[in-house]
Amino acid sequence: MQKPETITGGCNCEGVRYRVDFSPNHDWERGPLTCQCTQCRKMCGGLIYNLHIIQNSEITWLSKATYAEYNSSAQNFRAFCKNCGSSIGWMDRSVGKEIELAVGTIDEEFLVGDRDREDKPLGAYGVALANPKSHHYYIRNEIQGVTDTVSRQGTRFWRASKEGAMKENEL
Repeated sequence: MQKPETITGGCNCEGVRYRVDFSPNHDWERGPLTCQCTQCRKMCGGLIYNLHIIQNSEITWLSKATYAEYNSSAQNFRAFCKNCGSSIGWMDRSVGKEIELAVGTIDEEFLVGDRDREDKPLGAYGVALANPKSHHYYIRNEIQGVTDTVSRQGTRFWRASKEGAMKENEL
């Protein structure tokens, strides 16, 4: 699996832009995750929210002209663009060292890569950034026949990671 050293991304209107320079010890196993909790679904507008955990030290904000945060629960904040509404990520301020960055905001060149003459993607870093074999949170909200196939691989959590991973016999 190819892993990028640097990626860029931002919101739809480009009022929020960032660059991520992955540290040499970036945790590529723990980084990618999906969440099916109700808040994440409402925030991203999809059934599954793909995120990638990065350290605060790995991100450089190139533009925060339209950046805003919503305090979604006690210590948790959801970042978004106040102009176009793009969801940027999620932060737990009690931890304060990480951002769960919305994978959908990463520039296409890093997710899809170049294209051939027939416009088919040649591949880039999509698997490293949104690895389906990683962690899946709030699978108690799986929709049978729709989202349950996405979280078949990887480590499954009934709710969040604090409760611990589910055992094989609980699947």
